[in-house]
Amino acid sequence: MALDRGVTVFVGRNGQGKTNLVEALYLLAAGKSHRINSTASLIYKDSETGIVRATIVEQDRALLCEWELNRTSPDRIQMSGNSSKVADLTRALSVVMFAPEDITVIRGDPGLRRAHVDDISGWLFPRIRGSHADYERTLKQRNSLLKSLRTHARAALDTSTIDVWDDKLISLGTDIFAARLATLALLQPFVTERYRSIAGADHQPHLALAPSVSIAPENFADYEKVFAEQLLATRQLDIERGQTGLGPHRDDVSMSLNGLPVKGYASHGETWSLVLALRLAELDVKRREGPTGDPIVILDDVFAELDAGRRELLSQSLDSVEQVLITAAVRDDVPASMSARLIVISGGAVMPPNDGADA
Repeated sequence: MALDRGVTVFVGRNGQGKTNLVEALYLLAAGKSHRINSTASLIYKDSETGIVRATIVEQDRALLCEWELNRTSPDRIQMSGNSSKVADLTRALSVVMFAPEDITVIRGDPGLRRAHVDDISGWLFPRIRGSHADYERTLKQRNSLLKSLRTHARAALDTSTIDVWDDKLISLGTDIFAARLATLALLQPFVTERYRSIAGADHQPHLALAPSVSIAPENFADYEKVFAEQLLATRQLDIERGQTGLGPHRDDVSMSLNGLPVKGYASHGETWSLVLALRLAELDVKRREGPTGDPIVILDDVFAELDAGRRELLSQSLDSVEQVLITAAVRDDVPASMSARLIVISGGAVMPPNDGADA
């Protein structure tokens, strides 16, 4: 099945496989599912293996991407027949996806907000992905040592080893903190403009990093020094608890409208408008910073969550995007003004396209 420029709408009743289709594309672009952590859960229930395959066409170049998902053995990734890694896929294909699950970025726990910013940060600054992996390993080692020290609390403490882990944690944590700040600074003006275009009002959306280290925004430049001081000051408490209480793994991202926290104060419509503004801001950043033009935009059953006015405003905001893929249980959920190619999904199969179904 070839997907052309412009808008394509996949229509079908719930449970027919619409989300599976767009999720497969997202998997190739992001290296993970937008819903679950394990790729094994994406395999059909009666199979041991599944394959996601897509040909990416850019100008005159075609690149065949394949991901073999396995339940009991390592996954295999190939690009045009050559063994590859997840990072190779994510560099070849760029996608921005809206899904109903995105509401948890605002309503869920801080880890979801961190992950949202870190995903964009990793795209903008690829080296920071390595910093995250090293930070997690260092944090695990430090926590293991803290538990050991708690168990042997009466013995004389040798702090030389924990000093080493602290130094690494501080260095890596400072890099992650700086990348998050830079990412939020890039997103903020786009979020402001996109929220206004979707909601039809300026509710002054604001994003801010809320670090677990006690430091005022005007002193963020001194983060490394302050982090070191507070990590040392809370060491005994960390030993008693057996875990590290400060660092990027405990940070949050505050989101507000008109100076009030979105979580707990915003209406459903306002919350969804902000979620969409966050994703469209991601689109804007990738357009500006990326080398390959527009990302593919995926809207997974998002129009059903919006009133008619916001649907139309969102539709207008996507007019200039090169390729948009939409899933909908009901065709009428898609704004009538959005010219679209219609493809029916039924029983997990792609039916012949109805080219006469343009809106």
